Amino acid sequence: MFDISSPTVLIPVIFLTIVAVFVSILYKDAKKNTHEHTKDLPYFQEISVSMGYIGRNILENGRFQYRKNIDSEITYENNTYNSLRHAGVLYSMYMYEKYGLVSKYKEERIKSSKYFVDRYIKSIGDGKNVVISIPEEEGIKFPIAKSGAAGVALCALANLYSENAIELEVLQGLGEFLLSMQSEDGNIYAYYDMTTGIINKQAEAIYYPAEAAAGLLYLYEVDPQEKWLAGVKKIMDYLVKTRKSLELDIPFDHWSVLVVEKLFKANLVTPEEKNTYRMYAEQMAIPTLSDQITNQNNSYFGAFKNNIMPCSLGTIMEGLASIYFCTDNENLRKVIFKSLSIGCMFLSKVQVKTGEQAGGLPNSANWVKPGVTSNASVIRIDNVQHVVTGWLKFQNILKITDNY
Repeated sequence: MFDISSPTVLIPVIFLTIVAVFVSILYKDAKKNTHEHTKDLPYFQEISVSMGYIGRNILENGRFQYRKNIDSEITYENNTYNSLRHAGVLYSMYMYEKYGLVSKYKEERIKSSKYFVDRYIKSIGDGKNVVISIPEEEGIKFPIAKSGAAGVALCALANLYSENAIELEVLQGLGEFLLSMQSEDGNIYAYYDMTTGIINKQAEAIYYPAEAAAGLLYLYEVDPQEKWLAGVKKIMDYLVKTRKSLELDIPFDHWSVLVVEKLFKANLVTPEEKNTYRMYAEQMAIPTLSDQITNQNNSYFGAFKNNIMPCSLGTIMEGLASIYFCTDNENLRKVIFKSLSIGCMFLSKVQVKTGEQAGGLPNSANWVKPGVTSNASVIRIDNVQHVVTGWLKFQNILKITDNY
């Protein structure tokens, strides 16, 4: 059970109040906490060990060992799999090279990328490529092509074009598929039925539109055709418009704020767009920050109320790190920095430190406690991927600010 009895700090919308609460009550020594395990930068060791876990779990053919257990005597067949999450791990490996400046696993990443392209990317004609989900791997009734999977695949694979490790037509085909999945209002439909060749317009997948936008933006970086960027902005305008009315119930969508971060850094927005997207990112930050467990006596200090799942927490760290660069409100940046400090520290505490599964991140932070469900100690490869990316992005902020 989650320990939610300890007090948490509720953060009001007014940024000055947010800062006052966080700074006065929390993080008395954030520098000491974030500098516990480092070489040149905080989280160097944690990132290295988790990347080692990913590296050890790339099979000879490039497939990942999708699941393991803290108890090495518990083993799993590798039939259960997920093509979207394979792409996500490839993306985190690329982030390790981009932010961590370490190319140790580059050959393995390229090998695993080739496996992904050969097994999961298929042409459906008219210049469109899809990423398929295989029924026997994902427990579905018929093969489908998820728009989110095509988006994440572009994030993971676009960088290979400059190294002549992938054909541009493969990437463009994924982009054409995503544009074909876009509705008139800018939304992205969830999946395409590979059996009937029909787009499913009823299914909902809350994160697929932003994953598609991120993929199109990565494609635009290597193939600067206006249609890719137009597709990105159409998606973002849809998300901003439909989620603004949700106010503090807005979902935390880390892919969408990654898109905003990248658009801002590349100066690809008008002043009006910048203001609109900035407000969207700030809207997303407030309810998330208010849910963080900030009582240092709470064993889940740094996690979030009703959420102690490392995979989910890793995505929150990724998103908050993006919002840090989306806002121009220095008070909010200070709060985000502090939130990242204790959130990343919490994830460090639940990382497996030694043994055969060193570097793994189990399904639940409760894996260390007796009497929890057996699923808590399962390590999925995407758990590790998201946490690594969260650490890398926070480490990048530390590097830029020299605040450690």
